[in-house]
Formats: sequence, structure tokens, C-alpha cells
Amino acid sequence: MKKILMISDTIILPLERGNRKRVYNLVNMMRAHGCEVDFLFLATYPEEDPALTEEFIGKDHFITFDNKKRTFPVFLKRKVRKALELLHIPGLFKYFSVDEKISPEIGNFMKNLLKERHYDVVWAEYVYTSKALCYVPEDVTKVIDTVNAFTFKRQMYEAVGYRNYEFAVSKKEEARGLARADWVVAIQEEEEKFFRSILPEQVRVCTIGENMPVSEPYVADTDTILFLGSYYVVNREGVKHFIDKILPILKQSGVPYHVKLAGTICRHIPDSSEYEKLGIIDDIDLAYKDARLVINPVHVGTGLNIKTIEAVSKAKPLVSHSVGVRGLSADQPFAYVADDDEAYAKAILTLLQDDEKAMELSVNANTFMKEYIRKNDMALQDILR
Repeated sequence: MKKILMISDTIILPLERGNRKRVYNLVNMMRAHGCEVDFLFLATYPEEDPALTEEFIGKDHFITFDNKKRTFPVFLKRKVRKALELLHIPGLFKYFSVDEKISPEIGNFMKNLLKERHYDVVWAEYVYTSKALCYVPEDVTKVIDTVNAFTFKRQMYEAVGYRNYEFAVSKKEEARGLARADWVVAIQEEEEKFFRSILPEQVRVCTIGENMPVSEPYVADTDTILFLGSYYVVNREGVKHFIDKILPILKQSGVPYHVKLAGTICRHIPDSSEYEKLGIIDDIDLAYKDARLVINPVHVGTGLNIKTIEAVSKAKPLVSHSVGVRGLSADQPFAYVADDDEAYAKAILTLLQDDEKAMELSVNANTFMKEYIRKNDMALQDILR
């Protein structure tokens, strides 16, 4: 049995979207391969309650590290960055150093932990936790699950007019952090190619996406257009664009439709008779089952678009901008992809009216997802070997 230490500053919540569910899915994959997993939680944010994570991992496998201490230069830099953010002054300090988000005390903590417990693999979530790998013995496999290519984060924020300073690094700095690992895990194929281009040959790179239960193909006999997502800034901008630019085209067509928005995105979208806001929903499966099709109107981003994978795993006909399917290759199209507003609206109208086209996408989604899961499992097996 392989013993794995997973390191993350993100708690595991099975019902959450995005990166919180990422860790949950990875742990389940590891356990399916017969691994024993310990979880080192880097307690960074006071609002994070790790109780559910501890329950999921098991009390004997849950370890906490107080990750709030920073060196004085980093402390000062963060204060200046915050002031610049309030003043809306862009540019200065917009790139972080790769180790800014981890306490300088991580070294002694890791040394003591690895004296007490032996691991075959130490698996760090995000490049900014990679400092912990510097204290791992040579005979232990070191892995970084990137989740995102942070080199492109600043560019993404600026594309949607987001002025807040969020973690983003230069290409050189990202490469420095990733080179600490034996294996770098990309979340989709485009980012795998990028990481290969910036890393030395001895660092192996692979893609492990998101494994999710796969539904059988079907087409709902409704006129429901569903968007399910968080309040993340790129989601907000994408939904606002859909409401402003694409909904009027749908309305003008005369084809019946019913737009439903679900998730925390609803807190940031004004009420309107043009769509229904469901808010946070308890039964995600029921929401998908009711949907004739799912939309992903996000037009900028990095990493893997979880909304896309979740919709495809439910075998739902999907309409997306090209950024929503980046890094996902398939023999047969599993979504209608359009970056032009007229084409996007036309794809939606086609799926609302044509059962055959909708079923074709549903079947392709099912086929794609089964092959996608097989590839993910094979990549994890390679690391464990």
C-alpha cells in the first residue's frame, strides 16, 4: 500500500465547486488505487472550518500546520500591495514570489513530521505550497498538482477589469517552484504543454483532470437553459455578457426557453423576469436532470473549467465559448463551441428544438467522459509506480 501525504491550504468540501472538490476527487482516486492518504492542512484563513475535511480524511490522517506567519519583507510587501489595491494603482507588486503564501516555519515542521511518518509520495496542491517539498527525502516521490498555470492569472484578471491583487507569478518564478517536484500534474492538456516548455527534462509532466460519475445519454423534455457556478469574477462577467448580448437574440427568435442560474453566482446577478435565480441548491443532480442544455458563457480563464466537466459528466448538451473547453481534446465534439454572440445563440436554439442534435451531444459527452477518466487513472498509476 502506497502512503501519500497531501498538502493543501484548501479544505475539502465534497459539495463545493472548483478547487475544493478537486482535492476531494483526487483523494478518492488515490484511495481507489489502494493508497492510504494523510492530509496536511495549511491553516491560513480564519474563516476556513476544517471539520468536514477531518471527518472525510479521518482523525488519525488529518494534520494541521499554522500557516499564518510571514517574513518581514513579505509582510511589508503585502501591506503595500493592499494599499495599492485600495488606491487602484496597477503594476507595482502585481506578481508574487512563489513562496509568499507559506510560513517560513514550514521547514522545521516538515522535517519533524517526516521523522515521525514515512511516505512514498508527498503531493503538494498548487505551486505556492512547493516550499514544503524542499524538506522531503530524495527517495520519496515529490508531486505538485498545479490546478492552474499562475503565469497567466494576472492577464486573466486584467481582461475582465478585475483590479484586486490575487496570486499570480512570473513564468520564471513558476518554473522555479515547479522544478522542486519529480512530477508536475497539469489539470488539462494545454497547460501540460506549457509546463513542459518551462521545465527541465528530468521533471515529468502529465495531465490528471477531474474524475466524476458518468451519466447515461438522455435529453430532457424541457426548455431549461442552466448555468451553475460560483461568484468567481470570470463567472460573473460571463453571465452578465450572456444576459446583455445573447438573451436578447433568444428572445427575438420566439423559441420558448427558461434560463435558470444556480450557485453563489446568484448573489451577484440582479433579479429579473428574464431568468430564474435558484441560489445554492441541495440537489445538483436534479438541476442537471431538468436542464435541456447547459451553458458555459465564461470567455477568459486558466486551469480546467469545472463547469464544463461537470456538465459533460452528466451527459448534458453543452454550449460553451472556446475557453470553456480549452485543453480538452476529443474525437467527436461533446459541446457546441462558439465565440460569436449570434453563433452562440444559434447553438442554443438548435439544441432547444432538435432532439437528434441534443442526443448526439449527450452520447458524445458520455463517450468522452469515459475515455477522459481512463486517461486520468493511467496518469495517476504512472506517478504511483
